[in-house]
Amino acid sequence: MSTYVKSLTTAQYQALLTGLPKYCPNTVFTIGGQSYTTPQVVALITSILNVSVAVAPAKAAWLAAVQAVRQAEAKDGETVKEVRAVVALMFNNAPTTLAELAISPRKPPKPLSAEARAAATAKSRATRKARGTTGKKQKAAISGNVTGVVITPVTSTSSAPAAPASSVAAAGQPVVSTAAAAGASGSTAHA
Repeated sequence: MSTYVKSLTTAQYQALLTGLPKYCPNTVFTIGGQSYTTPQVVALITSILNVSVAVAPAKAAWLAAVQAVRQAEAKDGETVKEVRAVVALMFNNAPTTLAELAISPRKPPKPLSAEARAAATAKSRATRKARGTTGKKQKAAISGNVTGVVITPVTSTSSAPAAPASSVAAAGQPVVSTAAAAGASGSTAHA
């Protein structure tokens, strides 16, 4: 079993390729019990360089292909998914056809047992009671009663004296007297 050896950089391979014939022209290298002459080592380095030089264009081509797939899926992938869903519904009762189309059939829903249904209903009612949620009819039946509030409609703003900022309402809306409202609730008005 061979182990992966971290490769040298292209510059390091190139430096060995040019430097070995210059500085070690007649050297015999014994590596792992095998002898290599300088021309044999140069041939090994050349073969490694040729293969490693092919990596960059292959990687660029791979990245371009991945980008093309992503663009195609972004453009038309959702349509294909919808077509697949329609086909799955069309052949829902034909599992062999679905298997040929690599679509797994839908599992039928498993009904709850009587005990599980009773527990779910009880939990739902307890949750609604704890949260205080009600339905439309219960909400419509609830109304508040306010007594002791004096409502004065605004008829003209030009002749009326300046009102405090807290009692000014939009034109055409009734103004509620804050003193009367405070007296009705038993507290003082706060800004």
